[in-house]
Amino acid sequence: MEALIGSYQHSKSENLDEYFGKMGVPWIARKMITSSSPSLEISQNGDEWSLLFKTPMKNNNMKFKFGEEFEETTPFGAKMKGKASFEDGKMILRAQNLDNNSVMYREFSATDEGLQIVMRSENHNVVAIRRFKKVSK
Repeated sequence: MEALIGSYQHSKSENLDEYFGKMGVPWIARKMITSSSPSLEISQNGDEWSLLFKTPMKNNNMKFKFGEEFEETTPFGAKMKGKASFEDGKMILRAQNLDNNSVMYREFSATDEGLQIVMRSENHNVVAIRRFKKVSK
């Protein structure tokens, strides 16, 4: 898990617009998300983990402990209830949208360049990938 700690800069995305479209994200919000190149800071303080996504438009900070339920608000305003786990070398965040009950999974894994986030949903079969380069520990 400690291999994920650090600062990252977005380098590439795949299927992001299609994925968020299937998730019901409005067109304007999708365009803002897909055109952004966020930075990401992953940190740990005791048992608490923090994921801070920074964009020129909005920052989104998630804090959680593995195995405990947490709440988050997505950049496009959806209220989510989630739980984090660590499986097969990946940090996995499972979150359920409180408005429409859709369920999404985000898998964070270390790569040679830095970090990869694979996004999936139980409600459709579109998979999106965001790749990040590590800029510091």
